[in-house]
Amino acid sequence: MEIFEDFLKKIITKEDLIFFIDQINLAEQFLFKDKNIPLADKIKGRVSKDFEELIEKLEKENVITRDVEKSRIFFENLKNYLLKIPQIKIEIAFKPSRNFVEKISLWLEKNFGGKMIVDLYFNPEIVGGAIVEYKGKHLNYSLAKKIDELISKKS
Repeated sequence: MEIFEDFLKKIITKEDLIFFIDQINLAEQFLFKDKNIPLADKIKGRVSKDFEELIEKLEKENVITRDVEKSRIFFENLKNYLLKIPQIKIEIAFKPSRNFVEKISLWLEKNFGGKMIVDLYFNPEIVGGAIVEYKGKHLNYSLAKKIDELISKKS
């Protein structure tokens, strides 16, 4: 849904997804407190600046209103939407920078035709390359696997 795209831009990794869902849950708690105060004001300082700005924007667009039930349904739909985004697990031998993860995310989006959540793991035992899990498939492109294959051939 187009309305959720602003949230989606901020979510690249599984950690980002969990963080945003936690922020949504926190914002939902404040829906019922003092209905005369905008939600953005009620959550100010309790959530990330990015999340706060998104809420302010949605309030200006009347997506989030003082109608508690309408806002609660919006948040519920947002969480369901976010949880349905395909996830890909990637295991690599080094701790990647945020820039590296963003490049992986853009590459996946371009080559798979849509947004994917990157569930990234650091495992120095694979030496290099990557182990990828997606839609029940396990693909081992690690250097450790290649080394094991070479050792097995010599034995």
